[in-house]
Amino acid sequence: MSKKNQSQSPDGSSSKGEDRRTFMKLGVAGGLGLCAIGAPICAGARTVLAPIFQEGQGGKFYPLAALADLTEKPIKVSVIDDKKDAWTTLSDQQIGSIYLRKSGEQVVALQSLCPHAGCMVQFGTVKHPKTNVAEELFHCPCHVAHFDLDGVRLDDVSPSPRDLDTLETRIADGTVFVKFENFAFGIAEKRN
Repeated sequence: MSKKNQSQSPDGSSSKGEDRRTFMKLGVAGGLGLCAIGAPICAGARTVLAPIFQEGQGGKFYPLAALADLTEKPIKVSVIDDKKDAWTTLSDQQIGSIYLRKSGEQVVALQSLCPHAGCMVQFGTVKHPKTNVAEELFHCPCHVAHFDLDGVRLDDVSPSPRDLDTLETRIADGTVFVKFENFAFGIAEKRN
């Protein structure tokens, strides 16, 4: 038998060439299969791990009002920023609100959430808990807590474990900047 006859299969085709083509077909099919499986696995891993790398929303200074617009009467101001969750970013969304007012030469900034359970504190005319006289005060409608203009608790026994949370302020070029932060609810200590 000649060499030519040894390398051919019984049907007359070359077995080495056929083996090479089969190997290449399997290699390409395997590579495409890995890509098809790998893409969803990578996307799933990114989705699961995204919250770990997400940045927080608190602790940043925001320009919130012109100093000339503030008086001793508190005004409620929305804090606007990009809102991020694990998958999306929404531009120009309300991330919170605060009360601003002048107190002499100082600016007082108070978190609008009650330290008791996070209900939205309101400002308006209500009866003072000690004098029973109608007065403009901060009050929490959820559990009937009262606070003065500086955010100090007025109730003898208050459901709120602490005064309203004050926020750091800065004034630059006539603009009031406030360091917006959210604090833990239901505890006497003010902490993030």
